[in-house]
Amino acid sequence: MKIHTISLLCAAALLSACSTPAALLTASNEQHDACNNAELKGQLAEADLACTQALRTAEQANAAPELLSQRQYNLGRIKRLEGKNAEAEQLYRQALATEEAAQPRSDTRIGRRTVELASALAAQGKWQEGSNYLERALPLLPNLSPPSRTYSADVLRQYAKQLQGGPQAALGKRFEVVAANLK
Repeated sequence: MKIHTISLLCAAALLSACSTPAALLTASNEQHDACNNAELKGQLAEADLACTQALRTAEQANAAPELLSQRQYNLGRIKRLEGKNAEAEQLYRQALATEEAAQPRSDTRIGRRTVELASALAAQGKWQEGSNYLERALPLLPNLSPPSRTYSADVLRQYAKQLQGGPQAALGKRFEVVAANLK
């Protein structure tokens, strides 16, 4: 009887050791790598699962805001690629809020998350709301990486086309000018 109780206590100790913040962060990083690998192979369902696990594990570990924001953003990107734009929108909103509350703030990460949120909103026909976010992002866009600037320019052009001829035509023209200067 004592041996059984000791075995149970040892098993419980091992399980709790596996759930330390450091172990959880290691697991989150491994899940993040699995997500990236699956995405590169075009296996979006597998990437979705791995990114979801990476986010949940980071949350359990009480990870730093920068890491949580990155995990939220990555899962949102996978959801967008899957065409699950409402889910992507919510994840981008979370990532943006997490990033804006982080200290120190990263304007580059805020810019990327804001453009992705605008893209998810556009995919749902929420052009007005998305244009507000995109307008907010304009001063941040020149600091993005070249691939992110290219993606941002594409989103800006999409909005410019949608806004032309309407009450926000001037904003659409501004988006077109900024897009042309992002190259």
